Amino acid sequence: MKNFKKIIAVVLVLALIAATVATVINIVLAKNDKKHNPVVTMEIEGYGNVKLELDPEAAPNTVKNFIRLAQRGYYNGKTFSDVQEGLVVGGLDDVSGEEKKEMVAPKLSDIKDGVAENEDKEYSIPGEFIEKGHKNMLSHQRGVISMTRTTYNDYQQEIAMIQMIGYSDYINGVVDKMYDSQAAGFFILTEDEIGYDGTYSAFGRVVDGMDIIDTISKLELEKNTDSDGKETTGTGIVNAPVIKNVTVDTYGVDYGIPETESAYDFEAIFNFLIQNYMQSQNSTTDQTGNTTNQ
Repeated sequence: MKNFKKIIAVVLVLALIAATVATVINIVLAKNDKKHNPVVTMEIEGYGNVKLELDPEAAPNTVKNFIRLAQRGYYNGKTFSDVQEGLVVGGLDDVSGEEKKEMVAPKLSDIKDGVAENEDKEYSIPGEFIEKGHKNMLSHQRGVISMTRTTYNDYQQEIAMIQMIGYSDYINGVVDKMYDSQAAGFFILTEDEIGYDGTYSAFGRVVDGMDIIDTISKLELEKNTDSDGKETTGTGIVNAPVIKNVTVDTYGVDYGIPETESAYDFEAIFNFLIQNYMQSQNSTTDQTGNTTNQ
């Protein structure tokens, strides 16, 4: 009887050990099977590498777009061009002229093959944030990367003119289109700026090399002279750091081609409204209801 009890005890111990081993194996397998978020390595000439982990759950289409542009070399040779309060702006072309740094929208051929020449046009992608009905829970905190886009402040005078000529009904539509005007430019936060939550597409965060971003945020900025001859400090970096190369480790996942829209063109909308207004001012209606131009 004692031997039987010993055998039972041994069996129970072995069963417990087997269950424990199985649990450990399942945990290890679960960790190994866990999907890795894509990791970006951004080599900045003269500064070193910055690594970012992208967040497909927060902004899936934005992540697709960034990955495609990076994989096809779009960001190679672009710059970190501007420093604004709490952030640095990157992914822009360095061009000459009064506006030294200019955001140039990518073309469809920058994200996919087989685009006919007559169809290869600039594009933008929809905003992925609460104001666009998208539940993006990635907050704009230090180290987070988010997308630049056209803003109301970029065209304050033009929008005021639209309101002045009686076309205020168009403003909401114009602002809504601004929310969908992101394309390739991005910014990385050097401070928490939760005021951007809900109206900008955050899509990842720096996991290594934040010291490099901090260094860039402290570089010398361009000086401007206003109409009174007073010198002011602008936002453009004097010697804009060049993004030499961008690679993405997707851990074998093909994220596909992003959803796109025609590139947002505020100037075209503004010119259309002004021309329409001028035509209405240059026309009169005769007594029969016909319209004649003066």
